[in-house]
Amino acid sequence: MKTEIYNLIILDESGSMACVAPQTISGCNETLNTIRSAQEQYAETQDHYVSIFAFQSDGQRLSRYLVKNVPVQEVANISEELYEPWGATPLYDAVGSTIVDLKSLVKERRMAIGNVTIITDGMENASCRYTQHQVAKMIDALKEEGWCFSFIGANIDVKAVASDLGIDNALEFRQDDRGTREMFEHERRGRMGWYGRTDEVLCCISPNGCATEEEEKEVRKKFKKASKGYFDV
Repeated sequence: MKTEIYNLIILDESGSMACVAPQTISGCNETLNTIRSAQEQYAETQDHYVSIFAFQSDGQRLSRYLVKNVPVQEVANISEELYEPWGATPLYDAVGSTIVDLKSLVKERRMAIGNVTIITDGMENASCRYTQHQVAKMIDALKEEGWCFSFIGANIDVKAVASDLGIDNALEFRQDDRGTREMFEHERRGRMGWYGRTDEVLCCISPNGCATEEEEKEVRKKFKKASKGYFDV
C-alpha cells in the first residue's frame, strides 16, 4: 500500500527575513535533500511531492509558489533569485490559500496526505482573505484526515501562535546564522522521523491495501498519531 505525501513548505518572505535569507535558502535546499532521501528510502510505500510557497505583501513580488506539487525527483534547489524578502506578513492568507489548494488536489487521491510546515519570524499583520479562526478550522479538519502540521517561528510566542492555529507541533528558533541553521537541522530530523512512522503504518497494511472505508479511516487515525511529538528528536 502506497501513500502520496504532499510536502508543503509555507515560507515567510517578509522584509525581516532578509537577515537570514542565505541561511533560509540553504536550509530549504537541505530539506529538499531530506525529502529526496525519503523518496529513495521509502520508495515502496511513499511517493513524495513538493510545494514551496513564499509569502509577503507590498513587495516587488507577490506571494507565490516557488514550486507546486512537483515530484521531488524533479524539483531543483531554490536560489537567491527566487527568494527576496520584502514587505509585511500575510500569514493567514498564505496558510489558508495553500491548504485550500492542496486539499482540492488530494481529495480524489486515495490515502494522500499533506505534511505542512510553516516558517515565519513575525506576527500576522497583512492578511485580507482569511482569518485565524477560518485557518484553524481547516487545519483541525485536515488533522483528522491524517495530515501533519508543524509551526516554526522566531521573535514571537511560537507556542501560542501555533495553538491559535490548531497546530500541536511547534519549534522556536533564534534568528541568527547559527540559530537558523540549527532550526533547519532540527526540522529535518523531525521530518525524517515522521516519514519513518508513516512507513511503519503502511507496512502493517495487507498487501491488498485498505479494502473498506472503515479500514482506511483506521489508517488515517494512525497517521494522525504518527504526527505527535514531531520535534521530539
